[in-house]
Amino acid sequence: MELDDFLLSEACDDDALSVDEAHGFLTALIVGPEPVASEAWLRAVWGEPRFADEEQAKQMTDKLVRLYDNIEATLREGHPFEPLVVEEEEEGETFEAYEGWCFGFMLGVEEQEAQWNPLPKDPQALLAPMGQLALLTSDEEEPDMDEAEYEAWVELLPGAVAGLYAFWHRDM
Repeated sequence: MELDDFLLSEACDDDALSVDEAHGFLTALIVGPEPVASEAWLRAVWGEPRFADEEQAKQMTDKLVRLYDNIEATLREGHPFEPLVVEEEEEGETFEAYEGWCFGFMLGVEEQEAQWNPLPKDPQALLAPMGQLALLTSDEEEPDMDEAEYEAWVELLPGAVAGLYAFWHRDM
């Protein structure tokens, strides 16, 4: 994916998000209580990129804005939501990895922490799948999670996103 290659390239800051992390981050901002200006979320996703030229700047910005718009339209129109996942290979086996998306989502929640704080306890439980899977990206102590538990958390992601969106946007 061209956008992911750019985000992971030397052109972006070291702490730029990968495309799955960016998708999760943008999802949290869209789902969340208050809109965020595009300049702010663009900077949060890729820092201060060094584009080769104006054409590349326009092309990559358009791709990222389209990603945001697609997530927003999916949620607004009530279509089934699916997190963007990456395939990883370990010991010759390919599997889908959701923890990057969840890490990005939790970064988005953290970005607006003060606005998310009033979230009541029941809707707060909707953050559990993202929080649990995001822990798998930690360099600290790796959580003990077997494959069945991992899959159970993954199955909750679409409903959790839809539930949070419905909570924060119920008056729209």
